[in-house]
Amino acid sequence: MSDRPQIFGIPTSTFCWTIRLVCAEKGQAHDFVEMIPGGVLDGVRHPFARVPVLRFRGVTVYESPAIARFLDRELEGPALQPRDSLALARMDQWISATADYLYDSMIEGVVSERLIAPLDGREPDEAVVAEQAEIMHGQLGVVDEMLCAERYLAGPDITLADLFLAPVIYWVDKTPEGASALDAYPTLRRWFRGIAERPAFRETTPLVTV
Repeated sequence: MSDRPQIFGIPTSTFCWTIRLVCAEKGQAHDFVEMIPGGVLDGVRHPFARVPVLRFRGVTVYESPAIARFLDRELEGPALQPRDSLALARMDQWISATADYLYDSMIEGVVSERLIAPLDGREPDEAVVAEQAEIMHGQLGVVDEMLCAERYLAGPDITLADLFLAPVIYWVDKTPEGASALDAYPTLRRWFRGIAERPAFRETTPLVTV
């Protein structure tokens, strides 16, 4: 039984990156094992064909919010979930919003068409990009407004919420539409710059280009 968390998934997945960030912020070394969604590797699988999957201390956990909360409770190091009930609700709110809304427009919409489509040998669907970029711009404005009032998404301290959103913004910033939108929101860009400069973020940035 390994004492190190084993994270199964794909390097470019924002959700897999979030789990790696949790380990890094806690000061916990981990093993990342590449596994495609729907794959089965060394007895590990996600029953709904997604990633990531965690194996740690003899148990397997899937779904990234569950994994992140579990690791934060299990590992030594700074807490990534606030004790205050309202701050905790804010954290959960932004984890949910990132997974349910922002990911769809920013990753599935803009990033997938701009960065992934050419790798698959197809032209980006400009109608999809235009539609999703408009939605993305508005969503980024909501995040920026929140960050004008607080240093991080759930308050004065970094939490899991920031670790879910930052990988999304990283990929968004690599598209023309995303970079332009981020330039319109200096508070959000400043927040992202601060996250990107953290050792945990630098250590876990995927060693791949798209």
